[in-house]
Amino acid sequence: MTKASKVRLWIILAAGVVLVISAYFYLPSILGDTVYPLKYESYIVKYSKEYGVDPALVAAVIMQESRFNPSAVSGAGAQGLMQFMPGTAATMAREVGRTSYDIFDAETSVQFGAAHIRDLLVKYNGNVDAALAGYNAGTGNADRWIAAGLMDNVPFNETRNYIKNVKNYRVIYTSMYPDQLGITGTVYDTKYQAATKQEKSTQTTFWSMFFKQAFGVIKPESSK
Repeated sequence: MTKASKVRLWIILAAGVVLVISAYFYLPSILGDTVYPLKYESYIVKYSKEYGVDPALVAAVIMQESRFNPSAVSGAGAQGLMQFMPGTAATMAREVGRTSYDIFDAETSVQFGAAHIRDLLVKYNGNVDAALAGYNAGTGNADRWIAAGLMDNVPFNETRNYIKNVKNYRVIYTSMYPDQLGITGTVYDTKYQAATKQEKSTQTTFWSMFFKQAFGVIKPESSK
């Protein structure tokens, strides 16, 4: 190989490294709203504030449940943005004082979802993992796992992955949409923010979830 060829090879390699690094850091901000959409943010902000929950957590649950599709229906019969079974929807309607409702209405689903997440967080003393386990598998299962000391290793594969996915989406939505979700300038969960900074970067989370979605490892609950 001639000296000129070696120089060209090094230039190509260097350019490739620069492109890879640039893609890692900058593509999330360019492609983010396509890969991780945000819709109905006015409802998310409104009801997250009303029920005292983190709006990024509500958005993350919606992303995992239906990918922001208000018409979603799962194989098990869960419906709407936040995938409520008819019985749970009826319970939430009574709780928030609704005598009639349409669970496929985006605002209704977000209201019920934010209230339900609040109830679960209260029940489990702010333990997000337990609340998400209750949301996905029911509080009966979550109670048994807590009593058996299994919350760090939930025996249901689906629920274990559900908790992990929602927490990762929460990282992404917190970073990508702080203004739209009303997070900027507020202290909603200091411990969570500190843990996020220590555990992983948004870029790492973005790419991890991106490839899992691309290869079908992660699918919305409504598609199962």
